[in-house]
Amino acid sequence: QTCALPIFKLDFFDTYTDWMFKPFEFKNTDLLSEMCFTQGTTESFTQFYVRFRENHRLRIAKGEYFYHQMMKSLWYKNNFAWLDEDEIKPGDVVLISLPFADTGGVYPGLDNILDQCDKHGVPVMIDLAYLNLTTGDALEYNIDFSRPCIEYVVSSLSKVFPVETMRIGIRLQKKKFEDQLYVINEENYNYINLLSAYVGTSMMQQFKPDYVFNKYRQSQIEICEQLDLEVSPCFNFGIDHKNKYPQYSRGNATN
Repeated sequence: QTCALPIFKLDFFDTYTDWMFKPFEFKNTDLLSEMCFTQGTTESFTQFYVRFRENHRLRIAKGEYFYHQMMKSLWYKNNFAWLDEDEIKPGDVVLISLPFADTGGVYPGLDNILDQCDKHGVPVMIDLAYLNLTTGDALEYNIDFSRPCIEYVVSSLSKVFPVETMRIGIRLQKKKFEDQLYVINEENYNYINLLSAYVGTSMMQQFKPDYVFNKYRQSQIEICEQLDLEVSPCFNFGIDHKNKYPQYSRGNATN
C-alpha cells in the first residue's frame, strides 16, 4: 500500500491538470509541471504570503477573497496598495483571481498588469478557483503561462463541486521552490489527504469540466433577466450595475 501512494497521487495530478484546462485555450499550461496537493487554495495563499512577507509590497484587487483582506493587515501592515491605486513597481508581489472573484469575469487591465509585472520582475500568483464555473467561450480570455512573472497557479474543487469541506486543491509551478507544501508532498512522505484526493479524482472522472456550467447556465440567464442583472461568465453570478443590491458590494462599482 505504501508503494502505491505516489502512483495514486500522480493520478490526481494528471486528472486535475487535464480536466481543469480542457474548456480553455490557455497557452503553455504544460510548463506548469511542478505540482502539490493542497488544502483548497487557502493553504497555497498562506505559503505565498510566508515566502514574500518580507521586503515586498502586497498588491491585490478590491473584491478579492476575504482571506486576503485579513492577511494584508496581518503580514504586510502598511506595505500594501490596491491594484487600482498605484502602478506596479519593483518589490511588489501580486495575487489576482481569474475569473475575478468579484464578477466572474476578467479583472480590468489584467494584461497590462501582467506586462508590468514581467517588466519589473514582480512575482504573481494566479488564483483559478472559479475557473470551472465558466468556459472558454463565456470567459473570452486566454492567458499565456510562460509569462516570467507567473510564479504560482492554484485552484480547488470547492466551488465547482459540493466538496468545500474536503479541501481539494492543487498548486502548479514552472520551477520547484522548496517550502512546507513540497515537504508534505514528497514522494517518500506523502503527508497529504489521500481520501480527499481520491474523492476529487473520482468527481473529475465522472463529471466533465463544463458540466455544472452547462447544467445551470440557462437558469442563470433567466434569473439575471428577472433581477435586472448582467450575466456573468461564471454561472453562479449576476452583476448589479445599478446599485439595486448594495448589500452584495465587495468594494467595487458593481455588486
